[in-house]
Amino acid sequence: MGKVGDFVRRTLWAPVRVLMPKNPWLRLLVYALPIVLLLALFGPALDVVLKLVDLFVRVLEPMLQTTIGRILLLLVTFTLGSLFTVWLLKSRVRDMRSEATLGRHLHATAALVSQDRRKSRERFRKVARYRGPLPVRYPHVVQDANLKLARLCLEQGRIDEALGWLMRIVEPGLPKELSRSLLQLRVRALREQGLVLPATLVSEVRSAVEHFPTDYVLLCELRDLLARDGTAQELCAVQEKVCKHAPPAASARERQRWIDELVAGGRALLRDGDPDGCRKMAKKLAQVDRDGATSGILLGDLQRHAGDVRAAVKAYGATRSPEGLDRIAELLTEHPGCVEPRELLEWCPMHGTLLLVARELARQGETARAERAARMAAEQLGPTATVCAVLAEVLELLGKDEKARLLREQTVARLLAPPG
Repeated sequence: MGKVGDFVRRTLWAPVRVLMPKNPWLRLLVYALPIVLLLALFGPALDVVLKLVDLFVRVLEPMLQTTIGRILLLLVTFTLGSLFTVWLLKSRVRDMRSEATLGRHLHATAALVSQDRRKSRERFRKVARYRGPLPVRYPHVVQDANLKLARLCLEQGRIDEALGWLMRIVEPGLPKELSRSLLQLRVRALREQGLVLPATLVSEVRSAVEHFPTDYVLLCELRDLLARDGTAQELCAVQEKVCKHAPPAASARERQRWIDELVAGGRALLRDGDPDGCRKMAKKLAQVDRDGATSGILLGDLQRHAGDVRAAVKAYGATRSPEGLDRIAELLTEHPGCVEPRELLEWCPMHGTLLLVARELARQGETARAERAARMAAEQLGPTATVCAVLAEVLELLGKDEKARLLREQTVARLLAPPG
């Protein structure tokens, strides 16, 4: 690029060099001619300037003859020079002050990272009290210091002091991340303070969520408030958003809580006499917990509440889970003989179902089939406490009370024995 520039410059200057005379004195005359023309053009103005300078010298001349005059002139000169210096250095001093404040803020942040909270708090307070020019690179340094002081106060339980630091922040004009932090800290401080009415606090959190609908912290705050005073549908809807925007480390935990809220919400709707709402919760559970048994259990509870025992047993059995098996056992205890043993095995193909089949056959007086089913269940499941308890019940139904008593005693002794 330099060679190209030199070539262009030589090309443009070539006609001028051709027209310039060869004699150096004539060339000097050509150079001086424009200067002479300028002086001739501005001659009257130069005469005025020279006369003003002459007048100024004549005024100063008597003052230079006396000591007081010289002192006054010296003072005036130094004053004007100082003012001129201040005017020249004003912007630099402003930049130095603002950069020093930014440096103090960075030192405070470094102390906070190194867990030196006392030093960090002291430096943040100096930044928060700063009222000078703000650094161009980070003009929100004072608001950021107030936010960090509020966070430190909340961690130490000083709620009122934290609210005081938050009140010092001018909200309009804040960048997005600082505004998000302000809303998070304000909601947390108001919740921990406990002096705000629940409806007001919920309104505050809703407003914050409207500004930042994907913020995990604000959504969790709203979820926790709705868990105390909200409806089941709204709580589950908010928990769905929490699960959607949760960080990877909390995703599994929030998903499990979503499942628990759906189960609790469905049961609450069932208690309140809203089967349609419960059915919607069960459908949602089927989408969320595809590999779990919660949807089938809730659907079975719905059928049980409606009085359709066979449909409830079928829904419980479709889960193929210990919890579903327990619910089937409860139903069979309340409604013995409501389901045929063949149907029971067909709807719930599990080894544990053999215990229920043995109990149902014993109730119907089919001794041989009941003993055979109980023996198969014991061989498949092993001598667990639940198996032994059901087998003892089956033995009692078959009229073998002594064997049932011995089995219970052996089970208790096995449970009380130290692990070998």
